[in-house]
Amino acid sequence: MRPIRNTLPVNLIADARPALVVGYGKVGQRKVKFLRECGVRVRIVSPDAAEAAGAGAAECLCRAFAPGDCKGAFVVFACTDDKHVNRAVLEEARREGVPCCCADLNWAEGDFTTPAVVRAGGATVAISTNGASCANAKALRHAIGEFLLSRDEERILVLGTTDQILPADRRAAYHLPPEARREMAQLLYGMKGVEGLVVLNTCNRVEVVVHGSVAIASVKRLMRFHRLSENEYFVLEGDAALRHLVKVTAGLESAWAGEFHVVSQVKEALEASAAADMLSGRLKGFFDDVLRISRDVRHAIGGLLDVKEVEASAVDYLAAHLDLTSARIVVLGSGAVGSAVARLLEGRHVTVVHHGEALPPCDALVCALSAAAPVVNEAVPGRLVLDLGMPPNCSPSVGAVSLDDLKNWRRAETGALDEALKRAEAVIAAAIVEREEQENENV
Repeated sequence: MRPIRNTLPVNLIADARPALVVGYGKVGQRKVKFLRECGVRVRIVSPDAAEAAGAGAAECLCRAFAPGDCKGAFVVFACTDDKHVNRAVLEEARREGVPCCCADLNWAEGDFTTPAVVRAGGATVAISTNGASCANAKALRHAIGEFLLSRDEERILVLGTTDQILPADRRAAYHLPPEARREMAQLLYGMKGVEGLVVLNTCNRVEVVVHGSVAIASVKRLMRFHRLSENEYFVLEGDAALRHLVKVTAGLESAWAGEFHVVSQVKEALEASAAADMLSGRLKGFFDDVLRISRDVRHAIGGLLDVKEVEASAVDYLAAHLDLTSARIVVLGSGAVGSAVARLLEGRHVTVVHHGEALPPCDALVCALSAAAPVVNEAVPGRLVLDLGMPPNCSPSVGAVSLDDLKNWRRAETGALDEALKRAEAVIAAAIVEREEQENENV
């Protein structure tokens, strides 16, 4: 019989305070996602921490838990699949005076639990059965969430998935080439209650920003997100949506923290929406705020991050694995990324090949096409392949270095990213207060 504990419902003020998550299995991944949505800075300790590199954590330590790891944490989550390790985490947290949540049968001995949470309609609703039935809590969360999200009121919602929660091999199915993207946007915009729509499709994210009184379940189905589990996509609204898009536009949610391409990508998405007459006045004003605040964030974090664009990272990777003075390199694709790679390799043995042309012999192939399906399907022994396409340009059998692989190789220095996120949170929090004051003045 499950233990039942009396609990005290509270809302802890997070504001970028540090949390420790020990273990990065399915439970740990859900906790990391939950904490990031609350604005918490996450530190992960796990032998599998390398897999957590794209989870947006402030720090990932690829090792087992050790005494002293709880020191300085705001809260601790013990999420390993070993009850003895979780117990050791709990005892260490107690010695440090840090509240600890255990995600196994030790939960009843811990200090707190995390309820099932739904955020919608400007409200946060938490559901707990005091340990009696997790299934009932999840069912109530789903029912309440659908109710709040289906109310007939205008709002701005962000629905999407990124490399932080869905790996490239699974995310590829949700990335669309330009024509298919326009068709999906037309379908979404044609839904009842939609007043404005922006589609943001980059190498590491697929998101739609919707203004109107729309049933989110219908948007999920059109985007095929109903096939994903709840921790593989996100739905954000209000300040959470603004905070997220500011970080995206400032490059802090990019595969390469601090990169600048995303600003152009956001502006191109807005231009495409305006050209299709899908950019409502309220949505334009919302993005005006996003762009303005993201500029302030970039100014606040200037000089902190060693910024590398995807093409520069690709060339660095080639230089680390090949002798570029003699290596023969073929770039497949002459778009923005492919052309940039070729420019950076100018003076080397580089050949640019267009889609459909035969590939000449080479030591390295850099794929940078915008294609709906893989175009490179056979591995060549001894040839290094970098796949910068999304969806991927290469079949799995090719064994290419993917965008996720390249991102993990070129991770920003942990301390710098941590400080950048803290500064960004401070700028965003101040901007949100200012927006609220202006709205109150206009009432």
